[in-house]
Amino acid sequence: MSQKGFRMSDSPLNRIPSISQLMELRPLKDLAHKVSSSTVAAGIKSYLEPYQKMAMEVAPTLPYTSLQGLASEISNWILGKKGLGRPEVINATGQVLGRQFPVGPMAEEIIVQAHARRHDYHLASAQADFRQSVEQLLCEMTGAEAAIVFQDREAAMYLITKHLAAYDTYVPRSQMSATFDGLNLPKHFEEVNGIHEIGASNEIDFNELKEGIQGKAARLLWFDRTNFDGPGSTVIPPTTKLLEAFRGAKAECWVDLGIAGLVSDETHETFELTSAKQAVAAGADVALVGGGFLMGGPDCGIVLGKRESIALLRHMAMAAYLQAGDACLVELEACLRIHQSGERVEDRLPLLSLISTSIENLDLRATRLAEQLTISAWIDEITMREVEATPLPGGIKLPSRQVVLKLSEEGKMSVPEHLQNFPAVASLSGSEGEVVLDIRTIFPRQDSEIVGKLLPETHTFEGSESESGEK
Repeated sequence: MSQKGFRMSDSPLNRIPSISQLMELRPLKDLAHKVSSSTVAAGIKSYLEPYQKMAMEVAPTLPYTSLQGLASEISNWILGKKGLGRPEVINATGQVLGRQFPVGPMAEEIIVQAHARRHDYHLASAQADFRQSVEQLLCEMTGAEAAIVFQDREAAMYLITKHLAAYDTYVPRSQMSATFDGLNLPKHFEEVNGIHEIGASNEIDFNELKEGIQGKAARLLWFDRTNFDGPGSTVIPPTTKLLEAFRGAKAECWVDLGIAGLVSDETHETFELTSAKQAVAAGADVALVGGGFLMGGPDCGIVLGKRESIALLRHMAMAAYLQAGDACLVELEACLRIHQSGERVEDRLPLLSLISTSIENLDLRATRLAEQLTISAWIDEITMREVEATPLPGGIKLPSRQVVLKLSEEGKMSVPEHLQNFPAVASLSGSEGEVVLDIRTIFPRQDSEIVGKLLPETHTFEGSESESGEK
């Protein structure tokens, strides 16, 4: 395929490059050395899916000018360089973090199971009822009457707000801001023209909300506090309390559950998060959850709730083009089976594993890392500190341990280059000759690799993973 244009065939499908072709082009090739190759491949796959669907159904021409231009665009998309959310950070998992931290890396067993089932992009599509079976599984796990899966949260929210704009729909004043993943709600609502602010102040008064829309054929669009960063998110009550207050009201409640998952677990209880199952049981008409985040699956947007409401979304003009592709669905199904089994779920899903790691485990690993790094000529001083990190939106705080490395003059010259070329970058921040390792954001299996990169010469430390892998 020529990089100057896609002229091999008049078929739109033949104009779409393969993952392997794009992986050989900069900056994607360079990005694969900076993060894991699987992350880049998964990003390319997710990026291309809507174009594959368009090519098969409606698109006579595709908006690509060259392979190189497409590679640059996808690289920026994977890194989130669209003015969205938090600054870019890459930690020892080899996954791009920052605004994507709540998504986290996907479990290896999900990738393996999905590959075994899929083989290629078109295997699942040969099963006419595959999409319906995934939707049915979502309903069984949550008690919802119907469900639909979209490419991502943004696509799901776009359709939801386009639909709600045709009704009297209200959003609490305190939630009229930008979400953690970069959606500017006031600007978005202005564009769809039909969703209104309600409330006299940022303090949420349920009685005031009910009085403002009671007796009308209205909808309340509610955003869980985990949709937002910053101290303002802490004043938003849990979604379960909102649904309890509106139980029996005439107004419909459509809720975006932020980073929450399908079913409640210890993490949801600890941080007062509302799962999709809880929201449905409490009377939500429609609930939106992300397939990543605390679910640990692909980055898709799952909308579930009452049959009539889901049917209205399904029949919207853009719905068919914004639904998740086959590759996403097989990964989602594998993730749902893990949750459904109830067996070692926190251990099997990477982000839940990081969140649930005990502080004793973090202490042990931080101490061991510090001991191993004392012989490095690149490091003048090592200190450990206790911190309350907020790696998740919604003001959720997690106790953590950090190892702070004060670099020598030689280290200031050498360490940045070593970390930059390391596929699993360990530094979460570095300034004025310091490297900070936040142990909660690093998997135990990466500890020995970090040590190896921070020593001038190769050293082998046995037992690092086996001694610190226990929770």
